[in-house]
Amino acid sequence: MSPVRRFRAVSLDLWSTCLQERPGLDDRLLAARLDFLGEGLRTPGDGRIDRERMEQVMRSVHGQLRAQGKDPIEVDPAALVERYAEVLRTRPARAFEELGHDYSAVGFTDDPPEVNPEAETLIAALEARQVPVIALTNTARREESWQEYFRARTNLRFQHVVTSCEVGCMKPHPLIFAEAAKRLHLEPGAILHVGDRWDLDGRGAIDAGFGAVLYTGLWDSYPPGVDPGPGREAAARAGVPCVPRLDSPLLLDLVT
Repeated sequence: MSPVRRFRAVSLDLWSTCLQERPGLDDRLLAARLDFLGEGLRTPGDGRIDRERMEQVMRSVHGQLRAQGKDPIEVDPAALVERYAEVLRTRPARAFEELGHDYSAVGFTDDPPEVNPEAETLIAALEARQVPVIALTNTARREESWQEYFRARTNLRFQHVVTSCEVGCMKPHPLIFAEAAKRLHLEPGAILHVGDRWDLDGRGAIDAGFGAVLYTGLWDSYPPGVDPGPGREAAARAGVPCVPRLDSPLLLDLVT
């Protein structure tokens, strides 16, 4: 029997730690962002840009990005807001960096994520062992926005939050995993990545040289059309363990 591989740090998929799949969340977040942009991007003296116009601009910019092989969540919020303004041909009163900072946090106050209590238990246990923990996520929000939210509303504490919008690529691209290893000052092989999507988290982690655990506890809450089932078979073929809970003892058994 081969020895159990031990890891010195853990990276967590952020969507596994904050339960995002809630009815109507995407629509509410879009509306909040459109309202923010409609006010923030107007030229002083002009009225608010209405939602329909703002949504047309957003779709146009996102379409241009995708035509260039870029997902909008791989673009920093300040740069994204500036592109919206260019299409609108407006001159907002505030600097784009300031607007980008605020845009990154839109929705946290009125519709905050629901924290997965299993994640709090896991992180507390890892902290007790002095095992560093970071979050790794495909998101349009900057690290500073997530950290401010965590400090104010939760018991979740991450040394870093590595975000696709700041790295410029998203999971499963190896560069975002490489950035996580760089932040931890460790070789990829010393890090265990835990996430709920095989295609993004499991396969991405393995290809980047990380260890991997597939978390299945959120699968029942996936929206219609998202079938995580094949992930279990793929994980079995790759020798990646599956856990139904983030506070599973198996995870602690894999770290030093």
